[in-house]
Amino acid sequence: MSKERGSQQATSTMSVGTPMSSPIGEKADLPRQTLEGALTHDRIAQLAYDLYEQRGRQEGLALEDWLNAELQLVGVLGQS
Repeated sequence: MSKERGSQQATSTMSVGTPMSSPIGEKADLPRQTLEGALTHDRIAQLAYDLYEQRGRQEGLALEDWLNAELQLVGVLGQS
């Protein structure tokens, strides 16, 4: 038994390279979800680096720093 897929695909009405307006009022070439993910990634990276520096720049614990930064950020966002 085979299933047929419709050949219709959704098409965008915006042309390539047209900047989208982000929810924070800036122009962005990324969809909202991707932009928010990038901002969150940057916040985690900065916090992980801060943890690394607080430990005296001890090598070999990057994953632990990253996971601790995620937990701290989730706690901050969950309280909002």
